[in-house]
Amino acid sequence: MKEKKHSADWYIAATHYLTAGFVIPFIINFVGAIFLVSFLLTGLKLYLILILLNLLGVWFGVKYSAAYLKKTYIITNKNKIIKLATMYYGVIFGLYITIQVMSQKVTGNDFVFEVIKFIAIAYVLYVASKKYISEDAPVSIE
Repeated sequence: MKEKKHSADWYIAATHYLTAGFVIPFIINFVGAIFLVSFLLTGLKLYLILILLNLLGVWFGVKYSAAYLKKTYIITNKNKIIKLATMYYGVIFGLYITIQVMSQKVTGNDFVFEVIKFIAIAYVLYVASKKYISEDAPVSIE
């Protein structure tokens, strides 16, 4: 069995965010969007279904990431890792929304939907991470 690595909390949090908050949701949204477009859904229905797919993608991503972290890294402070991963999401998505607003691609109701999506995804990322990420038992040296 491969030996677990001891890495900095910020590194483990970045790995968790990139897996759970970006890669897995992106793949699920990509496949889901192709499937939904084949049904010729547009407008609000499509947008709401994509938000639900994104939330589902984050949840599956957290489950996958937690399993990966458990077998790869020694986790001593899961709360710090979860908070850092959620902050990474907040900063990156916040920058994305700011750029969209400044370029006037997101206005009015679209902005409200983006803020709701931001809060919902941050909540799912945080709560699911609390549930699925586990700490390693401290090793006593005798």
